[in-house]
Amino acid sequence: MAGITTTVLAVTAVAGTAYSINQQQKAASAQKQAAQVAQQQQRQQASQQRRQSVRAMVSQRSRMRAQAQSLGVSGGSAALGGMSSLSSQFGANLGYGSMMSGLSQQYSGFTGQAAQFGAQAQLGAGISGLSSQLYGYGQNYMAANPQQPTPNPRDSSTNLPQIY
Repeated sequence: MAGITTTVLAVTAVAGTAYSINQQQKAASAQKQAAQVAQQQQRQQASQQRRQSVRAMVSQRSRMRAQAQSLGVSGGSAALGGMSSLSSQFGANLGYGSMMSGLSQQYSGFTGQAAQFGAQAQLGAGISGLSSQLYGYGQNYMAANPQQPTPNPRDSSTNLPQIY
């Protein structure tokens, strides 16, 4: 009876570990997909911000031109310098936004990797714990059921009848 119980416990432990491994792999896959979706959201947000910046710059340039024309200085150096400054600032802001978007994507990617590595570490710990548990079961079984040496039927020192 003890052998059957030990076998059932061992099979149950192995099945539980297999199930745990499968679920951890699914969790790691879901985390990776979530990181990819977060990166896509960041790309879309950065694209939207670029479009808003372009619209704001075009609108500001139009206002500056209209103002310069109303003052009669549309070809003057002050008006042209202001427009150049606006374009320069626009380029700097666009570059900064692109850089921040790239950094956010990298952050999301590394966060996803860290979560996946964490899941794999938990998996390794679970397998290690299972191995230790099975070893303990085996030790307990061996202590409760010591093995008796099997007598050799050809050994004449035993009092067993020899059947050939």
